[in-house]
Amino acid sequence: MLAIALLLAASSMNASSDARDMAMRPPSGGPALTIAAMPYTRTVTCGSYTLTGTASGAGAVSWSASPSGASGACTGTTSWSCVVAVAPDATGEGVETITVAQSGATSGTVDIGFPVTADLSSCFDSHNVDGSYNSTLANADPVATWSDEGPAAKDLAQGVGTAQPSFRTSVVGGSPVVRCDGGDAVGGSTAADWTYLHASGGSTVDAVVSMTNTGLNTIAATSTGSGTNRGMGWRTNTTAAANYYMSDGTSLRINATSSNNVFTANTFNGHLVTLRLLDTPDMTSYINGTSVVTGNAAAFTASDPANALHLCARGDGTASFMTGDVVVVRTYTRVLTSTERDINKAVDEWRLGATFPVTP
Repeated sequence: MLAIALLLAASSMNASSDARDMAMRPPSGGPALTIAAMPYTRTVTCGSYTLTGTASGAGAVSWSASPSGASGACTGTTSWSCVVAVAPDATGEGVETITVAQSGATSGTVDIGFPVTADLSSCFDSHNVDGSYNSTLANADPVATWSDEGPAAKDLAQGVGTAQPSFRTSVVGGSPVVRCDGGDAVGGSTAADWTYLHASGGSTVDAVVSMTNTGLNTIAATSTGSGTNRGMGWRTNTTAAANYYMSDGTSLRINATSSNNVFTANTFNGHLVTLRLLDTPDMTSYINGTSVVTGNAAAFTASDPANALHLCARGDGTASFMTGDVVVVRTYTRVLTSTERDINKAVDEWRLGATFPVTP
């Protein structure tokens, strides 16, 4: 009798388990759902991304993200569209598996990278130079305008053809870059748009770049580097050192340079600077997640910088040019936390298919 009772109990448990598994799976041979191809194998977006596709069922379509847990509804049924937005805020988030599912049908998945978006201001990403994921650009095309994917929407431009960077496809991990040849730059038109980059409230500038030499290469700047030219500048110095400077228009309040050889030429590295008055220290510059130089200032300024933001050259766009490739430059209106810095680093390494420093 005991053996019979145990057998019945085991059969009952198996039946329950089978029923649960069948409930989790779509019906065999049920309607199919297909996600349209992504622009890149490892697509990264600074805001939201619109997934599209088809399905043969009639039920509602929705999306969910893992590991963040974000989710939302989609529009359409047989032809559907999902605006997918994830705001990662915890370690391990940012590289998200997006599942699109239709009620009563199969589901599809795709991976997308989402950097930190809280207090993001501008984002210049090589995945989306033209504002439509580079659908209008071919390899070696000049970049006359670099679309700002962030909420500020302050595009950068270059009207002189010989000074325009070029768009290059599949340079590192299948990712495109914007290439600056030592005489190129893109810049904004209104200096007041970039005051937060040197004001006491705080800011972060985050980039992934590769320099072809260990000399002077400006990544981003609103100042020319003179003590009387208000603004900030962020560059590599000679001997592969990292340098950051900030002027209030009277003198250089910060002019800090790291030790030599903190980066290797012809490799992609994550460069990030945080700035806020009365932090300890006021300024910290990181390469690949490691602090390489700090600085303190007696005063900051709430006045407009002397120039609008420029990439690949000093603030007026005429000198201290960078020679190398830019993957992304993001600016934030506050200091990112260590967790947030790690999220962005993980997303960028996933994009390039390797850990920093990355050799193409």
